[in-house]
Amino acid sequence: MSPERRLAISSKTVLDPRRYELAIRKPQRVTITVPWALYERMLKQSDVQGRSLSNLACHWLELHADQLDRAGMLSH
Repeated sequence: MSPERRLAISSKTVLDPRRYELAIRKPQRVTITVPWALYERMLKQSDVQGRSLSNLACHWLELHADQLDRAGMLSH
């Protein structure tokens, strides 16, 4: 396959563009650093809601992204 048809994902080369489509649709891992006070609030809220800390963070990010989108502040 020609180099023009190869797509890079996280330092791996995907030879089939259809596989690239599937790869970008799966959930992606993100690492962030938050202040200790926010971490404690998130930990408490995740316990209250019965969610993992990761799931709570994802939920909050999705809610905020939706709010920004509705306000027209999120670029597409």
